[in-house]
Amino acid sequence: MAIDIGSAAIDRGFATGAGVTRVSKNNPANATGTIDTIEIWMNTNGTGVEVATFFVVSGDNLSTRDSEVLGSVTAGSKQTFSGLNMDVQTGDYIGWYLATGNIEFALSGGEGDWNKSGDYIPSVNVAFSPSTSFVHSLYGTGTETPSGTT
Repeated sequence: MAIDIGSAAIDRGFATGAGVTRVSKNNPANATGTIDTIEIWMNTNGTGVEVATFFVVSGDNLSTRDSEVLGSVTAGSKQTFSGLNMDVQTGDYIGWYLATGNIEFALSGGEGDWNKSGDYIPSVNVAFSPSTSFVHSLYGTGTETPSGTT
């Protein structure tokens, strides 16, 4: 089965900026395996772009499972990064941090996110603040680990 996580990387009506770690509550991972492709739509050029898989420790406390550095990301269209190797488990969420730039998002239509000012990739049992209804333009796909393997 193909793994997917996050929301379609499309042009949305708003943009949210740098300096905050955000974890999307939309479309948690549907299987355990590896995320090898990330799609992202930036509103303004981004630098220091990191993506990660997160899991809920308890309540609004999250930990990073794995991460990848995308680096600089060009704005104005969907950008695809392949050849990645980011571990994911069923129910994990996708998150990101931008040193500069803005990612596309919608104010409504989704489950929202968790957010915390600063770079929390990686993190262990960190308290995040929840928000509701946001949808961000960040999507990951990958390959499921066959059962019985580690």
